[in-house]
Amino acid sequence: MKILFFGDSITAGGRDPNNLEDLGNGYVKIAAGKLRLLYPDKDLQFVNRGVGGDRTEHLVARLNEDVIAETPDVVILQIGINDAWHRFIDGTVVSPEKFRENYEQIVTAIKCTGAKLIIVQPYVLNMGDKARLRPFVNEFNAIIREIADEDADAFIPMDEIFTGLARDTGADQFAEDGVHPTHRGCRYIADRIILKLEPYLK
Repeated sequence: MKILFFGDSITAGGRDPNNLEDLGNGYVKIAAGKLRLLYPDKDLQFVNRGVGGDRTEHLVARLNEDVIAETPDVVILQIGINDAWHRFIDGTVVSPEKFRENYEQIVTAIKCTGAKLIIVQPYVLNMGDKARLRPFVNEFNAIIREIADEDADAFIPMDEIFTGLARDTGADQFAEDGVHPTHRGCRYIADRIILKLEPYLK
């Protein structure tokens, strides 16, 4: 079974883009390590196609090379935070309509491969200046939820999970800057992905 992770820097986890075998040091590597221990008799392949700084439009452009050509059995998709964040970094504004168009194109292409699709919700925690992202993240997450309800095989509400955990423990336990996960945050993401993968590994 080939499991492909598709997204931005949160998925990339610092991987070497010149080494297609590199899983990075984030949630992808943690999930792969745990799954190999949990299912030692399964032939599991893991592919990390996260690229730092990517927005939904970049994933649309990478679909053929990074997803369709890989013929995955399962795709883990997490994208959207940069569509909100970049308006404050470089002035790139992504409208809700364009976001929906891009996201639907990504999901349709993945589903056309026959792969199972697990969507991981993008998240932001209230740290530093990241509170200004909240209205845009909420809007984009509402769109993602609608698409996931229609087309995803599983959905992980990571924004809701981290927001709830942060109230009790503190946001800095899960994200370094409100966006990029700490090691603990990566473990939480990995564990929830593993739970959603279990039905396909029996």
